[in-house]
Amino acid sequence: MTATVDFTKPTGSQRVPGPRYVQRVELTLALADQKPLASLGLNPDPLQQLAAAMSSVRTDAGEGADVVLDLVPVRERQLARRRRRLLTQSKSRGPSAYGERLTGVFTGGGVWGSVAEVLSGAAARGGRQARLPRMTDLRDGVGKFEPSAGAVFAVQLLLRTEARHPQIAQARMNQLLAAFAATSGENYLKPCRPRTRWSISRFDRRFATAEFAPRKRQWITAPELAGFLKPPTVKCRASSVVRSGGLVPPAPSDLPVYTGQRDLVPLGAVVYPDGRERIGAARAKDLLFGLQLGKSGHGKTEAALVQCIAMAHSGYGTWFLDPHGEGWVRAKPYLAHPHIASRVWEINLAHSEPDQLVASWNPLSMEGRTASAVKDVVRSVTEGIASAQDWGDNAPRARTILARGTQALALLNHQAVQVGKPDAQCTLFQLRSWLTDDDWREELLPKLPQRVRDYWEKTFPKLAKDAVPTVTYAIDRLDTSPALQAFFGSPRSAYDIRTAMDTNRVVFVCPSGSESDALVSCLLIHDLHRAGLSRQDTPRDQRATFWAWGDELTALDSSSKGFLAAIAEQLRKYEVRFIGMTQMALRLSAITRQALLQNQSLLSTCAADFDEAAFVARRWNGHVTAETITALPKYHYVMSINLNGTPTQPFRVRGLPVEELFAHYDNPDGVPDLDKSIDSNLRRRPVGEILAALEDLDAVVLAHHTGRAPGTAGAGDPTTRLD
Repeated sequence: MTATVDFTKPTGSQRVPGPRYVQRVELTLALADQKPLASLGLNPDPLQQLAAAMSSVRTDAGEGADVVLDLVPVRERQLARRRRRLLTQSKSRGPSAYGERLTGVFTGGGVWGSVAEVLSGAAARGGRQARLPRMTDLRDGVGKFEPSAGAVFAVQLLLRTEARHPQIAQARMNQLLAAFAATSGENYLKPCRPRTRWSISRFDRRFATAEFAPRKRQWITAPELAGFLKPPTVKCRASSVVRSGGLVPPAPSDLPVYTGQRDLVPLGAVVYPDGRERIGAARAKDLLFGLQLGKSGHGKTEAALVQCIAMAHSGYGTWFLDPHGEGWVRAKPYLAHPHIASRVWEINLAHSEPDQLVASWNPLSMEGRTASAVKDVVRSVTEGIASAQDWGDNAPRARTILARGTQALALLNHQAVQVGKPDAQCTLFQLRSWLTDDDWREELLPKLPQRVRDYWEKTFPKLAKDAVPTVTYAIDRLDTSPALQAFFGSPRSAYDIRTAMDTNRVVFVCPSGSESDALVSCLLIHDLHRAGLSRQDTPRDQRATFWAWGDELTALDSSSKGFLAAIAEQLRKYEVRFIGMTQMALRLSAITRQALLQNQSLLSTCAADFDEAAFVARRWNGHVTAETITALPKYHYVMSINLNGTPTQPFRVRGLPVEELFAHYDNPDGVPDLDKSIDSNLRRRPVGEILAALEDLDAVVLAHHTGRAPGTAGAGDPTTRLD
């Protein structure tokens, strides 16, 4: 399935005005038609020179070039009569140069007898030699019309060029004649130009009406014509040749057709075995994890948006990480409907004006969680920050300090929630206060279990001072953006991915585009993984299927350090499905790439460079070549899916834009009402209000746990926040 090509010739009204000069030639066999033309092979392709000649024609400048080849099959009875006539003619021509058996009267006869007869003076005996009998060779007699020749056709071959200058028309004709000169063998094609008004009129009539009336009888066999009647091969590299796009297996005959069914995921337009194009789909139960590859701007994100919108309207929960925010802008009008607006969440971190309403997320929040969930919060936050900072195994002290600090604050938050004071919870920014304000920390330590206090009272003071800035550096980066301060600075979370999973929310997350995006994405991905694993507390048959899409997977993987692999390996059993999009699979970490390919049930690629294309082609075991992938038109894919539990062969898909597939959902007038619903769904607050409360949060936390009123100074003024 390639881009549509219009082969319709321009009508008279579309032709370039001005004088036109026309060249006309009819090609005929120069010698008797039983003598064959050259049999052309496939390398070089006989069409190469003809296609090159056509590619030089400038139709926009009024030029034109046409080759008309008319064929009429010759009946077998006519062909047999022709053979008999040729054999009769060959017998009357006398001895042939090859295959003749000579006889004589001298000893032994044969050739030597004949020679001896001549030498012995047979001429003297009356001056007459014995007549030599003839045995005619079949091929020499009938030429190319031997019985094994196959189909034979009567041929009429007309060439016509036109241009606004006579020399250009002649040059185009010479190019066409040069292309047919390659057929010269025992016979060749001779150009015959009509000279008189009558012959020109006759030529034009045959050219326009397909009247079959060649200048002379000329029969040609199939091998002589095959080079011009076949499709162009790979050796024909002219720019004027429309390519099929390479060999790709057909789509499965039982591929579901999408018409809006709830349990189908739309893939795009697919040509089915009956030749009709329909919207193909994968079954939701078969699609677990997917990987979409290919060049930027070729439709990966568009395909993901189509799937996300379809799943949202089908009642599923969705999560779309959109690094650039463009996807959310395009999807918004298609989600602006009353039946779905109450489920939509927008996390847009690009907004930072004081009066801008935003949602907040506290990764340390313990609302709705038990004390046993502290370890999950510690792991999620620690791994997220450590991955974004690329600590690896090179910063054990920093990891330990971060984990211990997160543990302490999570325990304090759990205590605050237990007594009904969720507004006194610590945020990520209190990690910096905990590590740098000794007085503030000392005031809160008595509220923690002894085993936790021991680390901060005995071990932490012995650590080198340079270990703490390594940890607080990440918090300092978040503190540079008002949007991130507002997102992470509220004690209470409006964004809760576990709630989104269980209540079928439609979530779009758009990072701010700042240098802290890697840190934000890491925290979000690790929280997705944590929330998925936490569904162990829900019976399998009660887990709602949740779909997640991650764009720019390479950047996401470089910061998440293996957690994408953990999602692909572990979250299937908890009904979390993940589809990632990236330009370069080879830039993914080995562990992520292996996990996604091992567990994928959808593998799709649009056009890619040769190395990337070869990598994908190997996964399809030779059914598609790398050359086919590199030549894919824009918004066209080759993909394979799981169908009824079995992987399919790769097949072609034409991408469908959101506007085409979901035109009936487009409701730009409903966007203002959707924004109001999002404000209510996420309890969004002004950025300025959240930042003002963050300034006093250290004092609020201290007051709740110590009973001291905010603003009351203690030893070392612990209510003072150290920035």
